[in-house]
Amino acid sequence: MFNFIRFFRQYNRLFNESPLGRLVYTSVMVVLLFVLFVSLFEYYEGVGWEESIWQGWQTFTTVGYGNQPAETTGGRVVSMVISTMGIAFLGVLFSTAFDYRDYYRSLKRLGLMNNPIKNGYVLFNYPGDAMFNRLLVELRKVEAGVGLCVVDDRLEQLPEIYHKDPALHFIKGSVLDQQTFAHANITQNKTVIVFPGDMSSASSDGATKTLVDLVYRFIEGKNIRIMHLLVDPANAWMFDACQSTHIYSDLEILALVQECQDPYSARLVEQLLSNENGISPKTYQPKQIVGWDWAKLEMAVLKVKQKHKINCSLFGLVDEKAIRNCPDGDRIISDNSQISMIAENSLHWEEFESLLVKDAE
Repeated sequence: MFNFIRFFRQYNRLFNESPLGRLVYTSVMVVLLFVLFVSLFEYYEGVGWEESIWQGWQTFTTVGYGNQPAETTGGRVVSMVISTMGIAFLGVLFSTAFDYRDYYRSLKRLGLMNNPIKNGYVLFNYPGDAMFNRLLVELRKVEAGVGLCVVDDRLEQLPEIYHKDPALHFIKGSVLDQQTFAHANITQNKTVIVFPGDMSSASSDGATKTLVDLVYRFIEGKNIRIMHLLVDPANAWMFDACQSTHIYSDLEILALVQECQDPYSARLVEQLLSNENGISPKTYQPKQIVGWDWAKLEMAVLKVKQKHKINCSLFGLVDEKAIRNCPDGDRIISDNSQISMIAENSLHWEEFESLLVKDAE
């Protein structure tokens, strides 16, 4: 008997340490009381199990239709005692359920829950409200409802406007802690974006390099893309051996200089980078046109555009990671090449490539 009491106390203490534990504990107690009531009611009243369950539900929920009330002394005592306890426990159960809901929301808001998002984006270092909002808007123009998880140790929580977005998640944790990468569920997502810790300091590129290396170690062997923002172009050498694509954080400076040299060019590039117009740079992997030279491809694209009324233009060639905006006409397209085009989002490369081959015959 003593061991049973000690076990019950330990069980009670264990399940009351957290809102989830209290919810489970209260649910178990309600079920036990209900089963006890049904069993005793069936025993004293001599009715079937279906009727006992029906009477138990009426009593516990205080509905009390009274179509078959307890008639024996034992049945009435059981109804009085256990129904009183059941009503109390039901009240506690609903209260605990609401407490757990608030607790769950608090965990998510404060970044203490694992990332549930899959096939989305994981973003390290919150870049500020304006940039984050712009990033979210642009992504969802082409991927409606796509999920995004922010990992940051300095941020207490995401801005309140994002709290009700089920496709946004926040993880608070140090990037030097391996558990942070596990909580962020990186291996179940398709892209990792690393922002500098300080967008105004070139020395942040060193910390970015460390983080990129850690991410790569964690996802090694997985087909997950890594991108990072570079504060100072002079620091690009640090990332030469990295499996990560760098993007300059001062693109606005590059755009201003380009606009000074060639009016309207910055606006044209801005339209290309924006997803608002339905036309963006697209990169495709050639299969059927491998072995062609660039001049042959240019002629074939022009012919197919005119014949089939397809809006697209060749933009460049990515060959062994070397980006060539204006490749030589005799440049051969190999298995390792990628074709960059300015095209509508609806363009299907496999069908387009088949048309290129067919019209070139």
